[in-house]
Parts: sequence; C-alpha cells; structure tokens
Amino acid sequence: MIIKGKSRAGASQLAQHLGRADTNERIEILQLDSAGTPAEAFRDWQTYTLATKGKLGLYHANIDPDAKYEMTPQQWMRAVDILEEELGLQGQPRAVVMHEKNGREHIHVVWARADMDTMTLRSDSMNYQAHERASLRMEQEFGHDHVPGKHAKRDRDAQPEFPTAEVNHDEWQQRERGGIDHRERKAQVTALYEASDSGPAFKAALEDAGYVLARGDRRDFVILDDDAKAHSLGRQLPGLKAKDLRAFMADIDPELLPSVKEARAAIREATRAQPTPEQDKPEPSTPERDNTPPQQSEADRERVASLRRAIIERHSAELKEQELRHAREVETLQENQQAAADKAILSFAQEQAQRTIKERPQEPGGITRLIRTIRETVDEEARRQRKADEAERARDAEDRRNDEVRIMVSGLNAAQRAEIDTLVDRQGRERADLIDQQSRDLKRRVEDEQRAIALEREYEQRRRDALAKDREGPERDPRAR
Repeated sequence: MIIKGKSRAGASQLAQHLGRADTNERIEILQLDSAGTPAEAFRDWQTYTLATKGKLGLYHANIDPDAKYEMTPQQWMRAVDILEEELGLQGQPRAVVMHEKNGREHIHVVWARADMDTMTLRSDSMNYQAHERASLRMEQEFGHDHVPGKHAKRDRDAQPEFPTAEVNHDEWQQRERGGIDHRERKAQVTALYEASDSGPAFKAALEDAGYVLARGDRRDFVILDDDAKAHSLGRQLPGLKAKDLRAFMADIDPELLPSVKEARAAIREATRAQPTPEQDKPEPSTPERDNTPPQQSEADRERVASLRRAIIERHSAELKEQELRHAREVETLQENQQAAADKAILSFAQEQAQRTIKERPQEPGGITRLIRTIRETVDEEARRQRKADEAERARDAEDRRNDEVRIMVSGLNAAQRAEIDTLVDRQGRERADLIDQQSRDLKRRVEDEQRAIALEREYEQRRRDALAKDREGPERDPRAR
C-alpha cells in the first residue's frame, strides 16, 4: 500500500487535477463534506486559512494499493479513516475522489486543515512517518503484502540506506507526455561524464549534446534539455555521490552559470531565433563581385566570444539584481497584507465580542428568577423549553458568526489575490522587457564588434596593398630628391 501526500494551497489547480477526464478512465466522487463542487469546497477551505495566519490550507493525499488487490467500497473508506487518524485530521471536512487509470483504481483525499474552533491549522509535521504507519495498518488489516518504506516501515538492519526511486514524479510525467525516456537521458549523460576528465570538459560535452548546464535553486548543478526542462545533474549519474560530483565539478563556479530561469529564457529565445529553411539559404553571389566576407581568424573569433561572455555575465548580474528586487517586493507585499489581515481580524473579533455582550439576554430580577425556578421545579417541560430556546439562540449566533467570518475572510482573500496578481503581472512584464532589451543589446554589441573587426582587416589589407604597390613601382631618380 503506497501513500503519498503533503500540505498545499492552489485550490483551483487541485480541483482541476482531480477532475481530469483526459488522463483517467473513470472519476467518481465518493465523499464531499461541503455543498457545491469540489472546486468551490477547496476554495472555501483554503479561504478559511487566512483567519489562521497560515498559507497551506489543504492536505492532499493519494492511496494506491497493489494492482493485484481489489478493494471493496468499505475498505476504501476504512483506508481513508485510518490515514485520517494517523495524520490527526479527525473531524475535518474532507473530499474523497476515486480515479481509475489503465484498469487500476486509486483514491485522492483532500482535507481542510483549518480548525475553526481553535482558529489554527492542524499540524502536518512528521507526515511521512504517519503515511507509513497508516500503510502498515492497512496492509495488516486488509491482508496485503508488506511494502518496505523509509521511516516507520523500515528495517534498519536489512535496509541501512534510504531507498531511492528509479524515477521521480517529474520524470514520470515527462515520459507520459512522450518526451525522451529518463533511462536514455541518464545513459547519455553518464557516457558523457565517463568520457570527460574534468568539469569544464564535461560542461563542453553536455553543451555539444544539446544540454545547458545551469545553477540550481536547491541543487549545485542542473541541466536543461531542448524543451527547457530542468533535471538535477546528480540524478542523471546513478551511483555517483554528491560529494564526488562536487569534487569533479570544482573547476566550475556555479555563480558564473546562468540560473534556471535565465537558461530557460535563453533556450526559448534561441528557439524563436532559429532561421527557417528558406531563411537559412545563402544568397547567390553576383559574377561581377564576390561580397563574401573573409573568414575570421581564431583570434577574431576569440575576441567576439570574449565580448559575448562579458556581456552575458553583465546581463546575468542584471537579471539576478532584478530577481532580488522582485523578491523584496513580494516579501514587502506579503508583510503588508499580513499586517492588514491581522488588523482586520482583530477588529472583527472586538466587534464580535461587543456584539455578544450587547445581545446577551438580561438575567431576570430576584423575584422573577424565583418565580421561574418554582415554575420549572413544578413543570420539568418549562425548564427543558427554556434550555432549548437558549441553545437555539446560541446556534443562531454561532451560525451568524461563521457566516460573517466566511464573508470577511473571502473579502480579504480576494483583495490579496488581486494585489498579488497585479504585482506578478508587472514583474513579468519587467522581466520580459529586460530579457528582450538584453537580447537586442547583445546582438547589437556583437554586430558592432564584428564590423569593427572587418574594418580593421580592410584597413590592414589596404595598407598592405599600398606598400606592395610602392615596392612594385619604377625606380626613382636620385637627383629628384
């Protein structure tokens, strides 16, 4: 029994994923603790998170048994209950969705993490261990074969090292989309590594094979393929330890490599700039004059390449500076939004407290209370009716408070989302403008350098022609001096 899951946001994207009919043969909603559609439920559950000062308001998990076991509806729901107990999400609203793909069934479960009673998020710490404890309980209860794991189900004597998957989720998705198989790519990169004697040689071999070596956000090095998809370099070299790879690549400074975003933008720009077959045809030369420029020497090519590297390095620094500025803008906006939300929630809580005090029913006076006590002592039904009326008033007040909380949080969420969308759109335009400006600047500077080299060569050729003409001319009369 395999269980995977984590806390997340992105309610609309999750609902879209669970409802994809193009990748699943059958989709069935087994349970939904909310009115409306799953998309509306996930949106509301994520909205409640604002009142808790948290961000990841959903917990999404999938339960996937071995294909040889056929689960009954009762077993599926029992599996959900077991996982819910191990994760500590009892009593939280949940949605259970069945997927059938290639004849195999698995279920997705989504819980709301916001606890409206305590206005906090249910903890998601040590969730991987909880997955394995739940998996072990399911295997024992349903009679399934035991599947070793990394944490709670791990036999440290028989399994001293953490097990690693042959393929991660991104590689699996790429193979599903019809891209290069991860085994072929790993074999190719491994062959290039084994044929290289140093980091720079390996980098050159990767570039010759069509890859771009870049600086990873969380890893030392990544490579990007023709589709601008990033892959961890370490994962492409099975059996090679991280420290050995770092030692092999010691001659390459990661700070001089482009980031993943920069490399991806360069790959897409190069793809757009590739000439069509018609554009790639050379223009026919006229018989009167050959306009073909002379071939550049190795020194000239190195001169242009050096200029190009200097410009790209400066552009990378500009892009990094812009990234830092954009990150500071996002951080400042989030801090301001959080401060505004805290102020609004505090004000709302104070208003609710004042309203509760104002609407609290007045206790009757001494004589009236005595008469009521005597009447309820004689008539038990009168006491029950009074208690029922008080409970109904309390429920009405609680329902009204929950509705007002929902409305307030929805308003805050909508306003914050609009501010973030506006900021992201502006930053995206600034990023695109800077990349376009840098591309035009690089092209112009390289063309200017090439024209300067051509002019220098032409001047040198004319000087040589003039010297040769002087040497080949008639001898001058010494008396003419």
